[in-house]
Amino acid sequence: MTGDGKKLEGLGIFDMESKHFGKSKPRCIGNTIGKIDFTDKDTVVGFENHGGRTYLGPGVKPFAKVIKGCGNNGEDGTEGAVYKNCIATYSHGPFLPKNPHIADWLIAKTLEVKYKKKIPLEPLDDSLEWQAHEFMLSR
Repeated sequence: MTGDGKKLEGLGIFDMESKHFGKSKPRCIGNTIGKIDFTDKDTVVGFENHGGRTYLGPGVKPFAKVIKGCGNNGEDGTEGAVYKNCIATYSHGPFLPKNPHIADWLIAKTLEVKYKKKIPLEPLDDSLEWQAHEFMLSR
């Protein structure tokens, strides 16, 4: 729902609802840290800036558990959503450079869907990206 109460239809990929509460709830602004469980690294870092609050439906798994920040709604400790091979997140850019394991996951999933089998990725030198990730964790 928008701030003036209008319902906007999304693409229907995720079973979720986002509501805007106007000035009755403050905007969620700041750096975020989330814990994930589907890659070899267990944290994601980002930056959120949103006034809406998102509530996931029963068939949708959260993308991350909030360690720092508001996440989806500031209430249930969830951030974003994962459904099949799609990820939703409130994190703004540069999200993938700060989380190279998520970029790798997206590339691997794309190749797996296209070729109907797991395709091993050649390792890249992600040392600068991991420095950015670790810096954000230390802030």
